[in-house]
Amino acid sequence: MRPGPRVIDGESDAAPDLEDYGQQVIALADAYTDEYSMDNNKAAFLMGIRLGEGTLPETGYSTLMGGGQFDNFATHPALAGWRGTPLSDAMCANASFGPGCVSTAAGAYQINKPTWNRVAAKLGLADFTPESQDAAAWFLIEEKGAAADVLAGRTAEAVAKVRKIWASLPGAGYGQHEVSLTAFNNVFVQSGGVLA
Repeated sequence: MRPGPRVIDGESDAAPDLEDYGQQVIALADAYTDEYSMDNNKAAFLMGIRLGEGTLPETGYSTLMGGGQFDNFATHPALAGWRGTPLSDAMCANASFGPGCVSTAAGAYQINKPTWNRVAAKLGLADFTPESQDAAAWFLIEEKGAAADVLAGRTAEAVAKVRKIWASLPGAGYGQHEVSLTAFNNVFVQSGGVLA
């Protein structure tokens, strides 16, 4: 005859009890919270980039370098005929270009035409909608190895890895206006991000 399940304090060890189910619910809630935090951190980090780029308002997705607006999201504005914004000779020099250069930076993340062409081809992006702009920005973050830092809330580490992409980030060193890490983190937290 096989022995039956052990009974301890009136509970069988052969079947889960309420305490076991409670622990499973807590584990699932923790996993959901972690995933929710990661999604929030991703969106919040993108908002921090937008702070520096001056594109925080909803119109940021349709902003051209220099402050103009576009209204057609079918493609990057420079692919639709926009010639870009002339930069000062100092800005050109800081970006390793000769005098008289122009910037084709556009959208919420001020992505220029060459970068957009490369990223859009890799991701198969067929338009310049806000969703496509977000996807392109996140791809650039992943490409620099900063995604894990972003998701974990390590903003200083993530910013250090991507600051050469966005000249407005702390320590970028292009001679343009840079936001402070404190200001970046304030927007990150206000946007639902959780700092490590």
